Amino acid sequence: MKKLVNIHKLKFVLSVIFILQSVGLFAQEDKSFTSIDEVIVFAKKNNYTFQNADFQIQLADLTQKTAVGNLFNPRVPTSVQVLDNVKQQVSFLPGQTFGQPEGTFKEVVIGQQYVSTFTIQPQFEIINMANYAQIKTAKINQQLVENQNKINEQNLYEKINAVYFNILSFDAQKEILEENIKIASDILRIITNKFDEGIARKQEVNEAEVNLILLQDKLEQLKLNTSIQYQTLNLFFENKINAKLSQNVWEYQNTDTILVTQNNLVSENAQLQSQLAQQELKVLKYQNLPVLSFVSSFNWQNLSNDFSFSQNSTWINYNYVGFRLNYDLPTTVQKYSSQKTKNIQIEVLKNNEKHSNLESETKNAQLVLEYQKSIQQIINLQKIYELKKDTYEKNFNQFNENILPLDKLLISQNDMFLSKLNLVSALATIGFNKTKIEINNQF
Repeated sequence: MKKLVNIHKLKFVLSVIFILQSVGLFAQEDKSFTSIDEVIVFAKKNNYTFQNADFQIQLADLTQKTAVGNLFNPRVPTSVQVLDNVKQQVSFLPGQTFGQPEGTFKEVVIGQQYVSTFTIQPQFEIINMANYAQIKTAKINQQLVENQNKINEQNLYEKINAVYFNILSFDAQKEILEENIKIASDILRIITNKFDEGIARKQEVNEAEVNLILLQDKLEQLKLNTSIQYQTLNLFFENKINAKLSQNVWEYQNTDTILVTQNNLVSENAQLQSQLAQQELKVLKYQNLPVLSFVSSFNWQNLSNDFSFSQNSTWINYNYVGFRLNYDLPTTVQKYSSQKTKNIQIEVLKNNEKHSNLESETKNAQLVLEYQKSIQQIINLQKIYELKKDTYEKNFNQFNENILPLDKLLISQNDMFLSKLNLVSALATIGFNKTKIEINNQF
């Protein structure tokens, strides 16, 4: 029975080794980044958003070329028809024509039993105002697609920016937690020694140990959250690499650069949507105008009573060229409804355009204010941390001299710990806001 257990253990170990080797074979390549700019550049080369943007541009370009091609709408309808009139229609002709008495009729079959026709009808439109207007519609659509691609690109960069500074913040928080775990371990060691000497209570040992466990738990949770953020970051690269960030959030401690931003992508998008709707309304109106076209027809016909294309068959050809004026009277309910609907849509888009202008102005102003706010906040948080640190150090000395109880020391340690976390979060916010303004200024 014991041997059987050992065999199972061996199989388990071998399975684990195989899995680890398999993971190693398909492991992603590590790539280190020293700045947010490097991350953005790499994402631009690998993220699917830019591939889709290229496809969207190609589609818009194809739409524009199609509109130009439809300007004259050239068409060459071609048909071939081979008929066998199995039972031809009988006509009744006056009998006197055939020497019969007046008032009588003679049954006569007129026409050929086998009729084959080949027809080519080249035609194109000379004047079609709706097609002219459609060209401008396609051009505005191109501009709208390009603008939307820029908005998508900016949104992607801002998402990367958020994840990037989450990771920097988490990395700094891990360092702080490791420092405080070391402090908590020292406190536990000291209070344990005091307990062994009979000058401390067991409850104090318990509290010191709980303090250590809580910090260790926070560190484990933070490591997991950092892994989640890295997975999110790698997804921006379509999981082609395993990203590593080497920048430190403390680099933003002395940031005081004054920045301004002026990004109008959203308002431009609303303006283009309004222009597109107005141009589409023109197309709908022009569809009610007459269309002048060139038309032609070239026909070849083979007639026979023997069989199709017989040796004794007769060939006849007949052709025509000319102009045709088509005019659809504006009585179609659907056309009238489409114009009215488009008019209402235009009014809605005009309101959206006005609001988007105000929204862009507000957003630009808020970005700068958020950045300035985070810079001003860091000064106070730095002072608070220095004061909390000084308090903790003095309390620690008093604790060693048995002047200060443990609970007071743990409170001061926790205050110092939280104040430094707040400082790190503020530094990450500065970097995030600064980069967000720089991203906005790219467009």
